Amino acid sequence: MPSYKRDYDVAFAKIANILSRYGMIENPRNLRFRFTLCMQEFFDSIPQDQWKIKDSTFIKQAEEFAITKFKEWIMEQIT
Repeated sequence: MPSYKRDYDVAFAKIANILSRYGMIENPRNLRFRFTLCMQEFFDSIPQDQWKIKDSTFIKQAEEFAITKFKEWIMEQIT
């Protein structure tokens, strides 16, 4: 699976814009940091010698985990 370039600044600005509709005013940089913490939670759950950072499937799994955790955090904030 080939890697692709992401524009995190644009993505988190869009998320911040959506959240503002629900009365949740967040700085896009703070959202990006929150997402990074979710990603870190994935890596903390696996011994470092088992990380496969050059394996795109492994990275996709980490991203999917972080996205799920990030969505859960957003839902907690909104409800």
